[in-house]
Amino acid sequence: MDDHRIGTDVAVPSGRRAALLASITDLYGHAGHAVTPQTAALYSEIVLGVFDALTGSEQAALADRVALLPNAPAAILRHFATHSSDTAEPVLRHSVAFDDGSLVALAATLPHDRLCAMAGRAWVSESVSDALLDRGDRAVLRLLAHNPGARFSQHGLAILVSEAEQMLAQRRAEARTGADDGVRGQIIAFPAQATRGAARRALAASAGAGAIIPLPAATCPPQEPDAAAAGASPVATVIATVASGDRMLEVAGLLAAFAGLPVDMVRRMIAKPDTMPLAVLCKAAGVSVETFAAIAAIRGRRHGQGSETVETLVRAYEALTAEDVARTLRFLRARHGAAFLANLPVSQEPTG
Repeated sequence: MDDHRIGTDVAVPSGRRAALLASITDLYGHAGHAVTPQTAALYSEIVLGVFDALTGSEQAALADRVALLPNAPAAILRHFATHSSDTAEPVLRHSVAFDDGSLVALAATLPHDRLCAMAGRAWVSESVSDALLDRGDRAVLRLLAHNPGARFSQHGLAILVSEAEQMLAQRRAEARTGADDGVRGQIIAFPAQATRGAARRALAASAGAGAIIPLPAATCPPQEPDAAAAGASPVATVIATVASGDRMLEVAGLLAAFAGLPVDMVRRMIAKPDTMPLAVLCKAAGVSVETFAAIAAIRGRRHGQGSETVETLVRAYEALTAEDVARTLRFLRARHGAAFLANLPVSQEPTG
């Protein structure tokens, strides 16, 4: 690498500098984890030393190439992420060399377009999604909600539910007035005016897997013209979204918070072949038959259950009554909940 003199003080034909950088980048990438800190520092010095001499299209092409490096140096990634949209988007969206700490730090300062790129990563950890949710607008929230690779902490799930509650309230108001904002039919469409400040203060992040995080409670309004919008539950709305991405840990977190049960206990409960506890919790939260069918199919694949078994489970879910749900929830709380859970209501919303 030392033999490639491509600095700005060296006469290099137009385009040749970019071609040499591409070759050096490929050599660096092929070395993989065998690259030493000294080599990484030298590669960073070469790239950053001539980066400003490249044209905009050459910078973007180099960023695309660096984004594919599993061993890309942190200094280069940070520089690209804070330079321009053309260099930031590929590394923020695709680079696996970013560690969570770096992404969290960048999320605290980057502009909106960069947050959207981060929200579209193939894998978004809980800490990174928390950082994005704390700064992002409805576009960032929706990107995370619909990204199967995004994980959510209890704090993040509470923010999603709060947003869904605001969206449903908006739909109910529009159903009464006949207005239409063009977002009907979307699983989660966050309102234009974000109102997360109070929810964030009230819904602090969980310190442990067994903590109980309160989610916003909403009463079921009378039947209105738009029945689907009026009768929806905020928790059920978010469950439908995360379940579509095969995120059963998040489903467990939502159900646990809604029912007032420890998260780790609900996760263990729904991981077992017996689906009755899961069905009861879903019914209490107002999860639709269609969403429960999707959840049952996911569990069926994991437990090797056939389609007939899944269909039987869905039919049993449809047949669950409010009395069944109330009785089973009382049993679960008495057996697994803390002592103060006995004073909680059986459900925060009608079972429907």
